Amino acid sequence: MNLSASCLRIPQLSLIASALFFAGCGSTPAPKQTRAPVKSVIDKPAVDVEVTPAQLLSDAQSVWLNERDTEQRNALLLAAVGLYLDEGQTSKAQQILLSLKQSPLSEEHSILTNLYTAKAYMAQPSVTESELLALLQPLSGDQAVRQQQQELNSQLYAQQHQWLAAADALIDSRDADEELVSQVWQWVNAASDKERVAAEARFSSLRPYLALYDLAEQKGLNAAALNRSLAQFSRVFRGHPLVQFLPAEILAATQANVTEPQEVVVLLPLSGKLAATGTTVKEGLLSAYYQQSNDNESRRAPVKLHFVDTVDKSADDLSAAVAGYRWVIGPLLKENVDAIINRVSPETYMLALNRAEFPTDSTMPPATNSVLESSNVPVLADITLQAEQSLNTLAQAKAKHAFFALAPEDEAGQLADFIYQNGYKTPIVVSAQNSVNQRMKSAFTARWQTLNDNVARNKKVKLTTVDFTDSNSLREGITASLDVAQSRDRIKQIEYMVNEKLYNVPRNRRDVDAIIVFASPEQTELLNPMVEASLSPFNGQTVPVFATSRSIEYDDSKNQWRDLQNVRFLDMPWMMPQSQWQDLRSQSQALWPQRSTNMSRLFAFGVDAYNLLPHVPSMMTLPQTKVDGLSGTMRINAKGEVIRTLPQAIIDNQAVKLLSEDGSISAGR
Repeated sequence: MNLSASCLRIPQLSLIASALFFAGCGSTPAPKQTRAPVKSVIDKPAVDVEVTPAQLLSDAQSVWLNERDTEQRNALLLAAVGLYLDEGQTSKAQQILLSLKQSPLSEEHSILTNLYTAKAYMAQPSVTESELLALLQPLSGDQAVRQQQQELNSQLYAQQHQWLAAADALIDSRDADEELVSQVWQWVNAASDKERVAAEARFSSLRPYLALYDLAEQKGLNAAALNRSLAQFSRVFRGHPLVQFLPAEILAATQANVTEPQEVVVLLPLSGKLAATGTTVKEGLLSAYYQQSNDNESRRAPVKLHFVDTVDKSADDLSAAVAGYRWVIGPLLKENVDAIINRVSPETYMLALNRAEFPTDSTMPPATNSVLESSNVPVLADITLQAEQSLNTLAQAKAKHAFFALAPEDEAGQLADFIYQNGYKTPIVVSAQNSVNQRMKSAFTARWQTLNDNVARNKKVKLTTVDFTDSNSLREGITASLDVAQSRDRIKQIEYMVNEKLYNVPRNRRDVDAIIVFASPEQTELLNPMVEASLSPFNGQTVPVFATSRSIEYDDSKNQWRDLQNVRFLDMPWMMPQSQWQDLRSQSQALWPQRSTNMSRLFAFGVDAYNLLPHVPSMMTLPQTKVDGLSGTMRINAKGEVIRTLPQAIIDNQAVKLLSEDGSISAGR
């Protein structure tokens, strides 16, 4: 919506504002403006604390009628607008702003008029963030006006999910305090790795925050290294508000004193219908165990693993099985996780191999750290004093249970992020009508809606979806969503009218730029040729097809890769060609040559569960930390959930090729 056009729909001005408007736009030439506008605009209303907008309007009328002083008149009108906005009388402020828009304005008055216009229209869904942001440029040379502009900028950038731009604007909007530091830190953490790298050159104000993020990410898994690096950070950025108000999780991490696991109990289904699943995860755990033993021969006390079969075990049985252990892996089944989650000792670190039914609030409370003396260089002793004040609160709020699952929803969310960040606007989501694929579709849709909120301004984003049960409904859904069926109908109508056979090719919708698939490998093999057949070749562009790991099965079938040509998909690093685990892959294939694709992924899941366990305390304290594993790059979010980021690959000439972050084929693959 165009703001100038929207102003025209505002009700007529009040009598005073109307008179001023017509007087300002009359034939009398505006006198030469000699006053400095900024001071008079901002400071004049503060002279009389009892001044009202009506009085200011009356003064503005007198100034104009008696002195023909455009500058002073506009200053008084703007002062009235400011008071109306403070009082929440937005429509009256909009009326005056309309008259000012039609009047000659000095540069600073124009800046202030645009600022107040942005404030007046912030709550209107029909006005986009981009329009409002345009009104806030250029930034004023007056600090008070500039701070107001930047405060609005920070809100608008945050609504657009431009977290780092929002953080930079917020820093410039007011003096730093603990609340501001906490908000900037939160937004820096919300940005992607790619955005943070680019921000180092773009936003100089964020360099301390970015440096602290990198420090936590790189040293967070080693408390001693973290403390040394943090002491150096505090010296380098001495006097910066971030050093004065260190984030609570950083303070807690400096006091981490967790010994490595010595005895671990593992809860898995090792008999019954799920015996193969549990046994495969166990084999992965043991592979990681033996690998660690070989790499650490001088270890004084090797880890002791105790496996417990969870089949036919009650909640009491499972609770008794983990009693006395400080480290637990499992259970694997969701019902068992839900059954014992509240029974495990708070002193026990549990890495459940599924997610709990209820939300686990592991959010860090606000820091209660004291202010560091600006005359002294902060060292570890200072950091320790801060940490001791907040550790008790943090310890009570921080659960020690993490949840590691091969959640299909995570892959769907990652696909939505990639599609959005790479500029795709109108994807079609094709999903099989079963539980897992419908869950992925729902997760993708929810994430897509969140990412596009800044475009729609409180309106639901329309997303074309196709649900199918068999090949016939799949074909019908694809042709309907691409408007191919309508194109064929139009051709038939023309043939009927001219009574002559037409040799035309049906055309698909031109706005479709991506197709997202949530289906089994067999269904995806059927779908991809249907998509290619439904797309017309006229514009010379292909519409990429994206899938998750659940659409790919590695059975070495040449026909399979042929039918999946150009399909892009997410999968574990373990499943990708030329992975760094070639020796382990060779050993695994030698021991289990008939292992299926799904079982191979479960094996990698077991390897990662064992290797991840010692890092769970640090990763739950510092969400910036990550571990690269067979099943993906793993982080732990505020709920204690392990979130995996997977690489992307493409089927190209009947071969799997790894893709770079921008979607291009990696060199040498």
